[in-house]
Amino acid sequence: MSTEFQRSVNYTWPQGYAGGVASANPRRSVISPEAGFRAGSSGLLIAAFAWVNQDGMTVSNTGNGKPAGFVHRDQQGLTTQYLQGATMSIPAGFAVTLSSGGDYWALSQTDATVGQSVYASTKDGTLQTAAPGSAPQNTVDTGWIVTQGAPAGTEIIITGPLTA
Repeated sequence: MSTEFQRSVNYTWPQGYAGGVASANPRRSVISPEAGFRAGSSGLLIAAFAWVNQDGMTVSNTGNGKPAGFVHRDQQGLTTQYLQGATMSIPAGFAVTLSSGGDYWALSQTDATVGQSVYASTKDGTLQTAAPGSAPQNTVDTGWIVTQGAPAGTEIIITGPLTA
């Protein structure tokens, strides 16, 4: 995901940015192998859920079963094109830290209300929300919940499970 080169200046800051830390509450990271996790051959989308691949080292936004963690925004995106505005992707082979818990800003493809479950698309790791136990098609339950809701396409806060 990329945007155009900046053409305006906002007078106020948004509450948060997708993938960013949303509170000072404790956060947890997925334990990585000795050399750390790396983005898989297709790169990795930030502010989405991800699965660890069979090799135990590379990570991708596609998978089956519960995802390993949430890809939080940690200055790991890379602007590689001249005058490129922004990016929310990690290039293939770059280091990745996955979050297994905490409070993070995220974008949901559906309207989100407090207490709903967070589901991850098995095709690209993006988020959808729904009542607990009613997973939308092609999604899996992440164990995370919505703690601040908002309309589809705007920032919400999701909170990871208390136990990993």
